[in-house]
Amino acid sequence: MTPGKEEKPLITFWGTRGSISTPGRITEKYGGNTPCVAVTYEGTHIILDAGTGMRPLGIELSEDFNKQEGPAPSFHLFLSHTHWDHIQGFPFFLPLFTRDTKLTIHGSSEKERYIKDILKNQMDSGYFPVSMSDVAADVDIQDISEEVIALGPVVVDWQEQHLHPGGSVRYRLNADGKRIVYATDVELNLIFDPDSNKPDKEALAQEYRDFIYEADLLIADGQYTEEEYSTKAGWGHTSIPLLLEIASQSKVKKLVVFHHDPEHSDKKLDELSMESRLKYRPDEGEMDVFWAREGMTLAI
Repeated sequence: MTPGKEEKPLITFWGTRGSISTPGRITEKYGGNTPCVAVTYEGTHIILDAGTGMRPLGIELSEDFNKQEGPAPSFHLFLSHTHWDHIQGFPFFLPLFTRDTKLTIHGSSEKERYIKDILKNQMDSGYFPVSMSDVAADVDIQDISEEVIALGPVVVDWQEQHLHPGGSVRYRLNADGKRIVYATDVELNLIFDPDSNKPDKEALAQEYRDFIYEADLLIADGQYTEEEYSTKAGWGHTSIPLLLEIASQSKVKKLVVFHHDPEHSDKKLDELSMESRLKYRPDEGEMDVFWAREGMTLAI
C-alpha cells in the first residue's frame, strides 16, 4: 500500500485468518493475522477491518509517509463488526501515534454499544497501556447514517448482514468503474440451503445476489468445508462450496475466499484451492477463484 496516485484500485491483504490469529510454521503461506484489507486508489486510502493484520499495515504506511513531504495522511477504516478478530490490531496501528494523521472510522449503528465505546474500552488500562485519549492522530468515529459514502474517487455503499452473531456489515466500493465487495462474517447457508427454515430467506437471498452481482472482485467469508459446516451451523460463517456456487451464479468475475479457519493449515488451503481450480477455469470464461494470502496485492 504505497502512497501516490494509483492508475487502478489496488487491494492488498494484510490479514486473512478468521476467529483468532494463528502464527506458526503451518500458516506461513496464507498467513495467521486476522482480517485487514487495504484499498488504495488515486490517493484515497481505505482499510477494511482492523484485525491483527492492521499492525504490519501501519508499519509500512508509516515508513512510506515518513519518506515523503506534504500533509499528513488520511485514512478511512470501515469495520464489518467489532468481534475481537476484527479490531485487535487497532491499538497497534502506528499512524495512530503520528500527529496530524486523520483516521475516520465507519461502522454499523446497530450495536448494543456504540463503536466508539467498544474501541475505547479495548484500550482500557486493564488491557492496553495507552488509552484512546492519548493517541496523537485525529480520530473521528462515525456510525454509518448515509446510504452512500463518497470518498474522493471512491464511492462506498453498504448493507447490514444479520446472519452473524451480533450482526455484520458488507461494503461495496465503486472505483474507476470497478466494483469491489467485502462481505465477510455472514452465514449464507441459512438462506441458500434448501433445508433452511429461515422465514425471510428468499428476500435475503435476493438482496445478497443483487449486492454482489457482477462484482469485479468479491472478498467473502468461506471459513468451513461442507463437512465442517455440518457441525458448526449457527456459528455465523459460510461453507466454501456454497460460496463458490452463489458467487458463480451471480456472475462474480474474481472471488477471494477469506476468513480462513484457524485449523486450516497451508496444506489444507492448498488442497481446497486446487479443488476450486479444477472446477472454475477463468481461461474458459469461468469465475477466477483465489484463496486470500497475506501480502497478496490485486489490481482491479
